[in-house]
Amino acid sequence: MAKATRSRLTEAALAELGPAKLAALVLEEAQANPVFRKRVTAALASMQGPEAVAKLVERRLSSLEKARSSIDWPKIKEFEKDLAATLATILDEIGPVAPSLAFDLLLRFLADASGVFQRVLASSNHLDDLYAQAATNLGPLAVRQAPAERASLPERVLAAANDGDSLASRMIGSMLEHASAAELETWDGLLARKVASVADAYRAYPYRQLRQDIAMRRDDLDGWIALERQKSDRVRDPLAIAEKLIAAGRAAEALPWLDSDNAAPVGFTDALDIADGVSRRDPRLRARVGLRARALETLGRKQEAQDLRWATFKTTLDPTVLRDYIAKLDDFAEFDALDKAFAHAVSARARYRALAFLTEWPRLDHAAALVIGSHRAWDGRHFGVLQPAADRLREAQPLAASLLYRAMVEVILARGQSEAYGLGVGYLARLDQLAPQLEAGAMAKLGRLTHADWRSAIRRSYGRKFGFWAAVGKASS
Repeated sequence: MAKATRSRLTEAALAELGPAKLAALVLEEAQANPVFRKRVTAALASMQGPEAVAKLVERRLSSLEKARSSIDWPKIKEFEKDLAATLATILDEIGPVAPSLAFDLLLRFLADASGVFQRVLASSNHLDDLYAQAATNLGPLAVRQAPAERASLPERVLAAANDGDSLASRMIGSMLEHASAAELETWDGLLARKVASVADAYRAYPYRQLRQDIAMRRDDLDGWIALERQKSDRVRDPLAIAEKLIAAGRAAEALPWLDSDNAAPVGFTDALDIADGVSRRDPRLRARVGLRARALETLGRKQEAQDLRWATFKTTLDPTVLRDYIAKLDDFAEFDALDKAFAHAVSARARYRALAFLTEWPRLDHAAALVIGSHRAWDGRHFGVLQPAADRLREAQPLAASLLYRAMVEVILARGQSEAYGLGVGYLARLDQLAPQLEAGAMAKLGRLTHADWRSAIRRSYGRKFGFWAAVGKASS
């Protein structure tokens, strides 16, 4: 056991090798690995003091600043390792003993980021992470400097940051996180002037966001709102304003902002909407309703809040809205409310969304009633919607599941969707499994063929879909 422990790469185990053996191993690796050689050289230079290490880093930074050659994919890994070694030297070798010197080098390292990214021809998440790590270390290094030195840092960081760059926000954000009250005041003034000097709204946006971060750090909600008002209608966020006002106990002020947040200019349409023929859905509706309900409750208008939730559920069949509604009901009232909600879903015009709601809640008996009541109206083209519902219904409601699987198989065959034959074969296999579970005459009562007759019928109608039937035979063998 002792031998096994010594063979592990731990500091204690390596110490037992002795300095001569370790030195030989380090020298061997340094000769073969240029990046490791730079780390070792920096460590040796540190014995002469941080200034000696800084000279090595300065030479590397100068080389980076002057370089113009492109870096393609085969070279990117070694380049990343080289940059990582430079950053590690700044943070690990210089930072602990000379934070002011390390800050200067780190700021220079970050100031050249745009030049580096322009040279790199391949996208690199590791490179992004490397510069993000560098940016987040500015604040911790700044706070370790003497007050006289810290006074000039905001202007220097702002000058080094690239307008509209996400890295600029990280750099300044790191400084703000460690700033004193007086430094926050300085930063706010600098950023205000920066916003005023930048003509392009897109480039000014991150600086205004940083000013809002400062306002929140100072517990200045009115200042934050004033900055939000300055934004264009396209990017102003009334819901964010309302949410902060409600959290601050100012619900009455939140309501006008919620009134001003009309349907989002860019809606979205999901698979359920397409199936139901809905052309556009407001992505902010749930959030807006939730905030309005919270504001109304805070103001003592609880029934209005509940009426709003119920009306929204009836329109959207959104289970989250229904859960919020149920959570606010008196004890035992939820049972009647749920019965009313499920009955509404079964009769809703948006049948596909109703099916998804009932199967996901889950209330499979009502989902089955919806499927069976509309058994000839389900469009098998929407198998992205119907398959999850059928899969959830299989065990408890085999008849409803069978109707949905049939609809999907029939469409795949009728349209000759060879790319979907694999799905169709799977649906047919599930129908074969479900057939013995159906009550005798269940399909006949709906005017539908038995499973065996239906299988024969699709074989006659679509017998020339050779690829499909070959796949069926292969799956059965």
